[in-house]
Amino acid sequence: MTEQTTHLDDPRRILLEHSDGSTSPLLVLDAARSDADLPAVLVLPGIAVGARYYRPLARALAAQGVPVAITELRGQGESTHRIGRRGGAAGYHESAAEDVPLALDALERELGARSVVLLGHSMGAQIGVYHLARHDPRVVGLVAVAAQSPFHRGFPGRMGRRLRVGAVLLPAIGWLAGHVPGAFFGAKGRVPADRIRDWSRLAARGVMQPARADLDYPAALAEVTVPVLSVVIAGDELAPESAARRLLGMLPSARTTLEVEPEPLGHNTWARNPDAIAERVLAWLRRESPGAERATTAR
Repeated sequence: MTEQTTHLDDPRRILLEHSDGSTSPLLVLDAARSDADLPAVLVLPGIAVGARYYRPLARALAAQGVPVAITELRGQGESTHRIGRRGGAAGYHESAAEDVPLALDALERELGARSVVLLGHSMGAQIGVYHLARHDPRVVGLVAVAAQSPFHRGFPGRMGRRLRVGAVLLPAIGWLAGHVPGAFFGAKGRVPADRIRDWSRLAARGVMQPARADLDYPAALAEVTVPVLSVVIAGDELAPESAARRLLGMLPSARTTLEVEPEPLGHNTWARNPDAIAERVLAWLRRESPGAERATTAR
């Protein structure tokens, strides 16, 4: 692992080396005035969205005392993962079991021992959910923004039908081409075929055991008890409230909260104008973090 320096308030870049030989950056932004009672936040990007896109969100949280890191999913942004038939595996299991822990390890080296909340956007939140199944003691919660289960029955009308067809069609495209165009998801670039196959099983059935898994993920998800916040953005057809509730339903034992942001900030563009979402995340962190409970008792 090597580290590069940046200028002014830009995030520090730490190069993560993955098990398939690929690399990706972890962007770390220290808090202006770190609040020791609050956990750090690790951002998991949405499908086909690069880590750099979330820098305004990281700055908004860091300005309020929360250290933030943004990781890169394999095959996205500046990741060197080779997409195609000859590339390494890049499904939900690899992200949940290898890539998220790799980012947490690097963050721990940067900040020392500190609890972490995962903040996942769209598919990033789905990967965050699957990491919760691994009961990592460093992770004390999950925030899901503009996020959903892709299960087709959680979407009304045309979108539900589109997902049902996509759950059949996209794995076939991935098998033939080694990837799926991100345009199906309203994004750019290409999506690794492994990730699409896992996504398709979730879209078709509502539950999914990822390929190459080393544990029973659905059973482990049923035992997750950490708090989870879902923020639904008004007018977001890609992550409506009904689909967001399906995602929370994958964690039946967790203490879950769903909030609706009334401003139509967009499925992706909220991250470029993040103040309203950052305020919701900060309020939830202050309510739910163990440190907040100690502070209330002390007063």
